[in-house]
Amino acid sequence: MATDCHPKHIMSSAILWNALLLLLMQTTLTSGEQKHVSAFFQGDCSAKPCHHKCWDIDNGYFCECHPGFTLNKDGFTCSALASPVSAIPKNGTTDPEYSVIHSQSSIHAVQESDHLLSDTDSQKRTSLLSNSAVDSVQNVNTKSGALDPRSHKNNIKIRKAFLKKDPSGLIVLSLRQRPGSKIKYKSAYLAGEKATDSEDKKRVCDLICVNNGTCTIDGNIKRCDCPLGTQGEFCENFVEVRYPKFSGTGFLALPVLKTGYKEFDIDIEFRPWAKNGLLLFSADHPSSQSDFFSIILVNGLIEFRFDCGTGIGIIRSKGEVNLGHWNRVHIDRVDNEATLLLNDDAPVHGVAKGAYSRITLRLHVYLGGYSKLGSLSNRVGTHKGFVGCIQEVKINGFQYDMRKSALVGDAEFGRNVGECSEGICEDVICENEGTCLAVAADRHLCMCPLGYGGQNCQHVTEVHIPEFAGHSHLRFQGLGRSVLSFTEIEIVLKPTEANGVVLYNGYKENRQGDFLSIALVGGHIEFRFDLGTGAAVIRSEKALELGEWHWVRASRTGLQGTLEVDEQTTIEGTSEGAFTQLTLLQDLYLGGHPNFDQTSKYSNISQSFTGCIQKVIINSQPLKLLEENLGGINIEACQHPCVGSPCLNGGDCIPDKNIYTCYCPIGYSNTNCEDRIPGEITTPRFTGDSFLMYTDKKVTTRVAGSKMDIHMMIKPESQNGLIFWSGQDQVSPSSDYVALGLIDGALQFRYNLGSGEAVISYNDTKLFDRQWHSVRAQRDRQDAFLEVDHTEIVEGSSSGSYKVLNTNKIVYIGGMPDISQTTGKKFTLGYVGCVRDITLAEEYDMEIVSGAQSGRNILHCL
Repeated sequence: MATDCHPKHIMSSAILWNALLLLLMQTTLTSGEQKHVSAFFQGDCSAKPCHHKCWDIDNGYFCECHPGFTLNKDGFTCSALASPVSAIPKNGTTDPEYSVIHSQSSIHAVQESDHLLSDTDSQKRTSLLSNSAVDSVQNVNTKSGALDPRSHKNNIKIRKAFLKKDPSGLIVLSLRQRPGSKIKYKSAYLAGEKATDSEDKKRVCDLICVNNGTCTIDGNIKRCDCPLGTQGEFCENFVEVRYPKFSGTGFLALPVLKTGYKEFDIDIEFRPWAKNGLLLFSADHPSSQSDFFSIILVNGLIEFRFDCGTGIGIIRSKGEVNLGHWNRVHIDRVDNEATLLLNDDAPVHGVAKGAYSRITLRLHVYLGGYSKLGSLSNRVGTHKGFVGCIQEVKINGFQYDMRKSALVGDAEFGRNVGECSEGICEDVICENEGTCLAVAADRHLCMCPLGYGGQNCQHVTEVHIPEFAGHSHLRFQGLGRSVLSFTEIEIVLKPTEANGVVLYNGYKENRQGDFLSIALVGGHIEFRFDLGTGAAVIRSEKALELGEWHWVRASRTGLQGTLEVDEQTTIEGTSEGAFTQLTLLQDLYLGGHPNFDQTSKYSNISQSFTGCIQKVIINSQPLKLLEENLGGINIEACQHPCVGSPCLNGGDCIPDKNIYTCYCPIGYSNTNCEDRIPGEITTPRFTGDSFLMYTDKKVTTRVAGSKMDIHMMIKPESQNGLIFWSGQDQVSPSSDYVALGLIDGALQFRYNLGSGEAVISYNDTKLFDRQWHSVRAQRDRQDAFLEVDHTEIVEGSSSGSYKVLNTNKIVYIGGMPDISQTTGKKFTLGYVGCVRDITLAEEYDMEIVSGAQSGRNILHCL
């Protein structure tokens, strides 16, 4: 499409500016109206109004002719060009609305569009002005019949200007006139004499290229060569190149390959539109007379050439590429031997001549072409640049980011490179505030906010276990300074792809500083963390089996880290430098990241996770994936038995890898909570995954504060289990709590008032004789005692000066959700057995079951 050029670029040419002055002068002599000349007609090219070529431009269009033809004065039809001079009227008359300006080497002609003018206008005459007259026009005013471009009295404003070389040698100079003026459309042309071949080589390239573009003559065609990041006829548009598009005249330069001296392997995914062209090239010298390699298209076949310095080896594919479709070529070269593999064809082998086996490469790796391709076509095998799209380039395992290098991107410079995905989202509608994103050269995705899914975010999703689709993520509050010295992360996940980031938390968005990441790399779990002076990289011994559930625990203490995966051997590693503390000020991302340009360059992550994540525990605190997130993108429901809501009567489905457990509300039991428990439960039995929860002030105020006195009867069946708990939401070494429970057969009364923990333990196997036993735990400020069966008393005291217990005003009996995490692993199991007759502060008898706010898996005690 033709493109407008700003007037200031026109004024850089004295001849064109003077011609413009005369043109404007002739259109403003009569009525004083504000008249602006335009080179295009109203409408568009869809109806094919032009004899030869039609150009759409800014709500209008204009016509052009093929080489050897000239545009007639109607603006639509074309006539054979015998000689540019023959088109000049010879009557010598002057017409203010239709004039011809003749100079030594060119003819400036103003042509009317007759069908848009009045009958009187269409009969206007033509005049000649000499070249000297053109050159002499300077700073005159409208009163004398000329034009001073700096004068504000002319009432003329240049709306738009446009310069274009048409195939017949015309340079179009166009201005838009203000609507309502008498003459609606005019075109001005600077027409050159038809040049011979020798003269053509001497022609000056006079296109006005912006943004550091350069004017180039290629045969009989003038064009602007646009530097990487710009495009358009005059390089007037900016473009971010991620998936480069080549038209045969451009190239993209990647860094010098420093790891290809002895061997290299190359993978390229490309979609060609022509059967010939240069895909990839590098050499020791710009002339490629010594060491070099090239990958080219030759009549639809892929050809790999390489020279180690003593002769070229040529390997050509057996099959042709699929034009207009994606193809993949793989080159594997070791010393002077190489193998070529195109798509699913059989591999082809070859050898370079001579005894040398090393290749020295000092040039950039050129993609899609080369700046001086014609001079070395005999060596590389083609004189044509590549035409098509390139989606992926990988050399020696490194996948290049083909964006222009800055903080991100590997492309260093280039010329005439477009973007294959440009415009891919123009006609896409993503519903429910979804946004369209190009995720490949020819593929888009709607990025759906949490709660919506589908191709266009059109349906509501109900998620029990989040599934990540490779362009997804969940966002949480970052870990900040809560993991300065110690970090432990436990994850249960089911990957379906071998690569992708599982968890990432960073310090800054500039790719620098502290970070922590857990990712899949080639199927292996990779745990990385950087404390500011170098990353630790800890990699699992074996790759994970895709489509299966796995357990991962990654932890660090200072600069020492460990990684545990399923039953594999524990792997250890150390971060570089001397720093020992980790600070993570950015948000924490699970399953992906919205912008990998903001992740640490040492994290080695560039794509999101594909699969399901069932559980995340950080420093003993479970991360509530669906309740605590700050937002998410493209989260779907993972296929799991819990998705079908198997737990009846309000039971909670708790996933455990491929299976589940139903937590039944009070009054219901069995596998899926399908059975109603007969009668009222007065003496509860706890099963290890049971609990009763109380928030009544009559209970909580008698537990917290400076004193506590609790008495109960217990009949335990297991030597481990939490009987009683009240504490704070966040667990730390200084968190307040009080607990009563069994650890390896010992009954323990434990508490911390914020300045030190007390552990009072009673150990006697007679507690497990299936008889009822009396237990009393009493605390007065820091001091406390534990009494069993009214005779055995054990005393203890907490350290520090704090005397008051502060809790979250919740009391649990028999267990609680996430026991291990909530108690900081002080207890790991729930109580198995019965409880009755609970009294607080010697005077308040608790209604154990009916007084509970909620509970789960409570049975009758037998």
